[in-house]
Amino acid sequence: MSEPGVAVSPSAGRAHPGWGSGSIAIVVTILVTGAWGAVGLAVDQPATLAIVGPAWVAISLGFWVVYGLVMLLLVRKPARRAEVLRLGTVLAMVWGGLAATDLAARANTAVSTIAANSSPDTGGAWTTWAIAPAFEETIKTAGIVLLALLPAARRFGPAAGLAVGALVGVSFQVVENWEFTLQAMEHSLENGGTPLSALLSMAFIRGVVGIFSHVVYSGVIGAAIGWALATGPGHRARRVGAVVLAWVLMVALHMWSNWTTTAGAGLLYLVTMALGLAVFVVVYRAVARWRPVHPGPPLQTRPR
Repeated sequence: MSEPGVAVSPSAGRAHPGWGSGSIAIVVTILVTGAWGAVGLAVDQPATLAIVGPAWVAISLGFWVVYGLVMLLLVRKPARRAEVLRLGTVLAMVWGGLAATDLAARANTAVSTIAANSSPDTGGAWTTWAIAPAFEETIKTAGIVLLALLPAARRFGPAAGLAVGALVGVSFQVVENWEFTLQAMEHSLENGGTPLSALLSMAFIRGVVGIFSHVVYSGVIGAAIGWALATGPGHRARRVGAVVLAWVLMVALHMWSNWTTTAGAGLLYLVTMALGLAVFVVVYRAVARWRPVHPGPPLQTRPR
């Protein structure tokens, strides 16, 4: 029996999985997320928009939308297994692509400004690879917890947590990659380069090397949250400890990924990709073998 994930309530009618016909909802969600990001860009960074130009803004957005749809193939099997439904799919992606990216950007900007003022030589770099991961993982984790506790959610276990967390991560990854691509295009044009060269560079660094990044970070933390909710009453320290440990490990992996990107070494790129893939595979297999042992809270999975 599959593990029910975030679903519409029975009063909302028969629930449909977030795949199949729900793929339309996924595409629309990504497009709306990207369009909203463009609006935010026009408001917050009009100079970037003017320099890059509407055509390359659209081309880069289209590239990362297609990339996001391909990335969703990584999430498809766990989402089907957990029966993560259309509502849960859309809410997870909206949180990751809209709320989390915006909140993380504001937090990172504020801390970067403080760090740069206090330590002009190293403050900015330190914030990029060390502090930003903690902010980003905390904000994404908050969204996963909110989704797990929604009244519309039937039950929430490790499989649903892995799928919902990965969906949050995919959406966050798409929007963040697009924003970094626009910044790279602006920098390239200002230094005699082309938007295409910047797009290809970011496609490799953030699309290939960083393929197992946010989808893995948030997926692992989501699986830990699902396990904590489904374990049952008692063992509070153990359940909270599992979530905290998952968060710490994923922040550390995120820091490593940021550092290797800054270092720009080929071997480190391969190590980063291998680490992300290995973590995802290990957690996915553990989630697939998990069975509830104790009767749990209302969000617990049904015994198989």
